[in-house]
Amino acid sequence: MTPNRDTKELGLKKVWIGHPDVPERLLEDFAASGLEIAELNPATIADEVQDLDLLLLPSSRADCNPFLLCSQLKAPYRPRIYILFLCPEEELSYVEPIAQFCLADGSFATGPQQDDRLLGQMLRILDRPKPKVSPDELLKKLEGKIGGEPEALANRVMTGLSAERERSFVERVTDPESGLFEGEFMAFKLEEEFKRSWRFRMPLSVLLFDLPATRKLEEQRKEVLSRIAGVFLNECRDIDVVGRFDETSFLLLLPQTGSQGAKVLASRVLQAIQESVESPIPLDPAVAIVSTPRHGIERKDELLDLARLTLIQAWSATGEGRIQLAN
Repeated sequence: MTPNRDTKELGLKKVWIGHPDVPERLLEDFAASGLEIAELNPATIADEVQDLDLLLLPSSRADCNPFLLCSQLKAPYRPRIYILFLCPEEELSYVEPIAQFCLADGSFATGPQQDDRLLGQMLRILDRPKPKVSPDELLKKLEGKIGGEPEALANRVMTGLSAERERSFVERVTDPESGLFEGEFMAFKLEEEFKRSWRFRMPLSVLLFDLPATRKLEEQRKEVLSRIAGVFLNECRDIDVVGRFDETSFLLLLPQTGSQGAKVLASRVLQAIQESVESPIPLDPAVAIVSTPRHGIERKDELLDLARLTLIQAWSATGEGRIQLAN
């Protein structure tokens, strides 16, 4: 295959391979098109990526969340990059809406990883012009096609979103046992709320609830986790974000809430769990609370590290000491 004219017109120079199982045919096509190929390292890609580079990613990786990674790379001050999510065909229905959610107007494409014609298809997708159309212009175009007043039409557009795509997205980010958001999505939301807190200097409290006893539950595990989730949802506000962070812990994000307000909520939650959640074994939870903005915490990973250290202190305490505020 000779160097592809489309790759030159798009300005593509380098492809970062972040997918563990890229078809050999696709790598050959990249090389034949004159593109430099490099291995993607999530820890360093933010400093290495250049303008008009292409990132080739799977829908999930063990060492990072690809969607969160791309969301971080699309900031206004970052270079313009192209992203291709390469995944099994059966995953396309939910990979695309998640990518759209995380990347907003970023340039991305999705494709089945077994397709031998991926390079050509990918270039055609990326080369499509994407003019910015205002909502009013879009509504006028739709009004001409399907009729109706603009206000009524807007409502029809909103309610007419694909139910299947919405369901696929919700299922993708929901923990099946508790019904709350799952860990990767919570990491994304934490990043979002943390940045908002720093940008506007508004308080944010992060609560890490740990219940290791749930690991020992068997038949009643899902029921107990579901009841615990119900307590969180009943006690939290609409603006709070609640999710299951890992196998035994839950993460609560409380915008516009200081440490003392977070401690009051934590006390209410622990009391409600004790009174309303029936379990064959004592649950005995512990809670770590970290509030931001605070000196020395400039990244959400640093915040999580502090939360884990604070949780160790909570485990060594009893009574009210099971709720620990970060020092």
